[in-house]
Amino acid sequence: MRYRLSMPEPHGHLFHVELHLDRPGPTAELRFPVWTPGSYLVREYARHVEGLAAEDGSGRALAVERLDKHRVRVACGEATHLVLRYRVYANELTVRTCHLDGTHGYLNGAAVFPWVPGREREPHVLEVVPPAGWSVATALEGGPTTFTARDYDELADSPVEIGTHRLVRFEALGRPHQIALWGRGHVDAERLADDARRIVETHGKLMGGELPYDRYLFIVHVTDKRRGGLEHARSTTLNVARGGFFPRDAYVETLGLFSHEYFHLWNVKRLRPAAFVPFDYGQEQYTRLLWWFEGATSYYEQLALVRAGILAPRKWLENLGQALTSLERTPGAGKMSVEEASFLAWVKHYRPDENSPNSAISYYLKGELVALALDLALRRADHSLDALLRTLYARFADGGVPEDGVERVAAELLGEATARAFFDRHVRGTAPLEPDLELVGLALRRRAAAGLEDKGGTPAKPTNHDDGRPPAGWLGADLATAPKLAVRSVREGSPAWRAGLYPEDELVAEDGFRVDAGALWNRLCEVGEGGTVRLTVFRRDELVEVPVTLGKAPEDTVWLEPAAAASPAQKAAFEAWAGAPFPAK
Repeated sequence: MRYRLSMPEPHGHLFHVELHLDRPGPTAELRFPVWTPGSYLVREYARHVEGLAAEDGSGRALAVERLDKHRVRVACGEATHLVLRYRVYANELTVRTCHLDGTHGYLNGAAVFPWVPGREREPHVLEVVPPAGWSVATALEGGPTTFTARDYDELADSPVEIGTHRLVRFEALGRPHQIALWGRGHVDAERLADDARRIVETHGKLMGGELPYDRYLFIVHVTDKRRGGLEHARSTTLNVARGGFFPRDAYVETLGLFSHEYFHLWNVKRLRPAAFVPFDYGQEQYTRLLWWFEGATSYYEQLALVRAGILAPRKWLENLGQALTSLERTPGAGKMSVEEASFLAWVKHYRPDENSPNSAISYYLKGELVALALDLALRRADHSLDALLRTLYARFADGGVPEDGVERVAAELLGEATARAFFDRHVRGTAPLEPDLELVGLALRRRAAAGLEDKGGTPAKPTNHDDGRPPAGWLGADLATAPKLAVRSVREGSPAWRAGLYPEDELVAEDGFRVDAGALWNRLCEVGEGGTVRLTVFRRDELVEVPVTLGKAPEDTVWLEPAAAASPAQKAAFEAWAGAPFPAK
């Protein structure tokens, strides 16, 4: 199996591909993936394939027949060699797809290369023909332009960056690492490499101190406002906004993306659901464990930054408070378990709509908080999530985690009855989470929102409404405040929901006066619970008035803070957990 990738006219956004196949047999079937591991959505990569043509080794044309949306069959007859040629339109700059223009080429293998059923385990060779002055960065073995994959899985799992990217090198735990930087932005590459090293070392030490690769590559695209990452066995691709390196909070968020995708090296790539062994690139594969593989990874994303000395403990508590606030404000958390959210990822998580907060929950968000609660429960029993993770890895890294694997190991540490009760409530069920914060000297506080954009995580700051007036009346709509004031979603059962305020309504006035976010909040405070606001909205192109009788604002803004009189034992438990000093009150 040999693939030749060229890009003779980058401005046309077309990768040219040749697939050379020896011993094709009388007929050869080739299949283009419909999804890529790590991103659980059918993406129909074949929709970007054009110009399919085939010939034998002597240049004689062979008939190509499309069998369905992603399968083609070539009539080879007695030919001993098959050459399949096609082009892939590449103008989608995400970590899951492909992008080619005059500055670079990037490809996710699953989006470009078909596989031949029955020959997936053979070595696959990739030859890249870059434009003059461009170089190639990939985790595949070989180079500078010809690379070898052990099998199709490794080819599909090894993204390729082609261009004039900047290559930054560092060493961590005895292994070489590279960061391939493409895109314009104010990036301190040396500082980034040093912080990436700290992340690698922190995760590596958690998992035993030995890294499971010879070398590792971070592909970093610095773009406009995009953010995202996709994990691979020896590399990752990260899309980072230009503003993701300053100020400090934005930079730490970027490092969180590094941390998350790198930790997937263990928790998804080498330790994965048994339902994904082997990968079936032609159809969905279902598991109820994404809450663990994505949610626990989100948990360790932040925890590793604290342990590495990158994220201050108090800021971490703020982030946890914001996550708890988001969960509180998601009615779907009371309807859908995190296990069901995992199973329905193919039609839910990557296809959200305006009613998603009312009907579903993110297995990233809820999974992170379930991991938090499980870690504290384990620590109360003199164990830890660290120990559970390492046991999972030692036991299931080769064959995959069975659907009950996480609970099975938790039962060994907590006791069967305790583990079953926890999983019944928080994984299979929808009971409110109650992390054992007292163990580590923390207290959970609640209040009503202090503004339309209040995300929670910190105590309310003094505002011009702290003058004895009643608290703001509750509208119950999630509003976008830019570029215009508009309804994103309406919470089921809220005043806005009952009054008939709809998603996508643009709010232009209240009681006949133009409003922006600040003016609307002032009116909610002025009118208060039980009062009525008369909202004028554009619904599509029609001007509509919607009177809303406001309700009592729920105390769904959550934050964590050090307990007033945390004991030495609680402080020690916090420091053993976080690997950082207990925060001052």
